[in-house]
Amino acid sequence: MEHRKVTLPNGLRVLVSEMPETRSVSLAVYVGVGSRIETKEDAGTSHFLEHMVFKGSAKRPTAADISQVIESKGGVVNASTDKEVTVFWSRVPARHYLVALDVIADLIRAPMLRATDVESERNVIVEELRMYRDQPQDRVHTLVDELLYPRHPLGWEVAGREEVVLGMTAERLREFMQRGYAPSRTVVALAGPIRADEAIAAVDEALGGLAPREVVRSKAAPRAGKAHAKLLGKRAEQTNLCVGWRSVHTTHADKFSIDMMNAVLGEGMSSRLFLELREKRGLAYDVHSYDANYADAGHLVIYAGFAPQNGAEVLKAIMREVARLRDEIVPDIEIERVRDFAKGRLELRLEDTRGVSGWLAGQELFLGRVRSVEEVSAIIDGVTPADIQRVAREYLRPELAYLAAIGPRASLAAISPPVADDVSVVMAS
Repeated sequence: MEHRKVTLPNGLRVLVSEMPETRSVSLAVYVGVGSRIETKEDAGTSHFLEHMVFKGSAKRPTAADISQVIESKGGVVNASTDKEVTVFWSRVPARHYLVALDVIADLIRAPMLRATDVESERNVIVEELRMYRDQPQDRVHTLVDELLYPRHPLGWEVAGREEVVLGMTAERLREFMQRGYAPSRTVVALAGPIRADEAIAAVDEALGGLAPREVVRSKAAPRAGKAHAKLLGKRAEQTNLCVGWRSVHTTHADKFSIDMMNAVLGEGMSSRLFLELREKRGLAYDVHSYDANYADAGHLVIYAGFAPQNGAEVLKAIMREVARLRDEIVPDIEIERVRDFAKGRLELRLEDTRGVSGWLAGQELFLGRVRSVEEVSAIIDGVTPADIQRVAREYLRPELAYLAAIGPRASLAAISPPVADDVSVVMAS
């Protein structure tokens, strides 16, 4: 992927991909700080801050000022917070990209962070937290994270804890931003019909004045927990289940083999789990798997939502498909399909400016360089059926499985870890 990269004197990195055939410019700002650097006392601060910067900045003092200046150009601006990154992004018609850059730069450089806005926004975030708790299909993922990363920020809900949100102050948000938003852990990427020299100069003018600061170091990932199951009783018409395993970090040699294994197992409507549990047996409406990688840890999780009476059968079917990966070599015809699936998804992602800007920023932030489509495709082509069987045997062993479920109490009695161990059972009020 052709792009230009420059590192500003304060450590901020700028990447630009000239895409003359497009009509939009997309801007992605990846700040390498998220919920992972938090403690129990400030859990949710990074997410709260992401909300608050949109309440007003030095040049645009109100939320309406910020949204209107982008939407009046036909564009969109938004942000998100994750465990290890906070992302700000915008997509606008190409002729207005300097406006989008100015808006996002001002959010980062000079947010208002008014006490009155904190008071009003905390109620919004509390409702967001309660919404997650009331939606079992969301909450079950947090439960399995708590088992995989016990007593650690990687195992907590990104939106934080209600008591922290209720006690949040503008001063705490400002201190968190000053401490965490280091230019050397910030990447700005632009893609579209623009000139790289002009775009880099504009970013330098907008964000080059940010003062360098020391990068906050996060706490090392813990070992997976001793308790292998957490079951939450709740009156509901459906049971939601996650089965998870710890895997590898972002740059581990096994990452792509696990990605391919995940694609075989549960990614997409042609995956083994979907075909077996939904199409063939009608046991679940939604069943899929996903993997995640952090700086020093990772995991793979299988999710299923199903009628409460099917719990034992669903879990047995899931573990049977996992066992197939350990015991049998994936046929050549299937591995070719999965290779094309993985490469095709990447190619389609990088067809538009938003996909390109996000790819550039994410690769640079987490890897320190940008892999090309050709490089990633070559890695995918190099993953063999033997590699998939090897990582399945190493990482997806029954005794290493962690199980979380939410549903009627009677249905939970039929669900237990593949290998008996400590079980934490919590009943909903």
